[in-house]
Amino acid sequence: MRHWRQELSAADVEAKGDRNNLVTAADAEIEALVRCYLASRRPGDAMIGEENAAALSVTEVAGGEQIAAGLCVPSGGGAAAGSQPLEWHVDPIDGTVNFVRGIEDYAFSIGVRIPDPGDPDAADPDTWLAGLVAAPELGKVFLTRRGQGAWMFAGQVSDLQAVSDDSGGQPGPEVSLTRLSGRSPGQRGRLVATGFGYGRAQRDQQFAVLPEVMDGFDDMRRAGSAAIDLCQAAAGRVDVYYERRLGLYDYAAGALIAEEAGLHVRRPSHHHGTGDGSDLCIAAGSLEDVERIEAIHRQQRTGQP
Repeated sequence: MRHWRQELSAADVEAKGDRNNLVTAADAEIEALVRCYLASRRPGDAMIGEENAAALSVTEVAGGEQIAAGLCVPSGGGAAAGSQPLEWHVDPIDGTVNFVRGIEDYAFSIGVRIPDPGDPDAADPDTWLAGLVAAPELGKVFLTRRGQGAWMFAGQVSDLQAVSDDSGGQPGPEVSLTRLSGRSPGQRGRLVATGFGYGRAQRDQQFAVLPEVMDGFDDMRRAGSAAIDLCQAAAGRVDVYYERRLGLYDYAAGALIAEEAGLHVRRPSHHHGTGDGSDLCIAAGSLEDVERIEAIHRQQRTGQP
């Protein structure tokens, strides 16, 4: 992302459907590089990316040597395929509009889960295994592994040394990890974060429930990146994040990070047309906040409380 941000031009930016739903050449290239890397390290796994880009070696792209120098490559070579095939969900740039406009709130997001062979859209929340969100212009990386808590460090992914037997499985001394646990006791005020769709009809629905949602909060934040918003909730900088109709790649990492930080998390079911508000993604420190926001959206969709 840092490499591309310096080179980005108007010719590299297109719209997907709605005029402000932007995609850049950087989105596709970053995804392609990740696909190539995962194919070499985990050949039995599947990768689902937002842009459906084909695999591309770093040596095949302009500036490849410079990019490769900044990559965090695990020590040792060869594949690391396990007995259980996994499924990786990648958003190469979450917050592409921010990326294009030079607003710092954009991130790379990757989450991995055990897939459900019978229904790929109905994976149990407990099948999510790990997630990472890297926000280079914010200088922060958020990461988690199921059962290991949620963590943040200041810097770049390349600052995280490859884990070796000699290190005892710990990162290098230059990395100071901060454990995330949601809102700190004694914080004043209540903040809710959300996002809005690109289409007029979807935005109108989101605006319609906003006054009722805001009855429980003092102010609202809108960063433009679901992955970052979920991490901000995990860090306790906002009390609640909610949004409708996200893609799975939008919350694949962030939802698990929030969950491991101790928040109550609802993931969308991706079974549309149920009329029960199940297209919501919510992360909140309070179960009461989750249930209230679910009820507001359910009433909007069904007319029933």
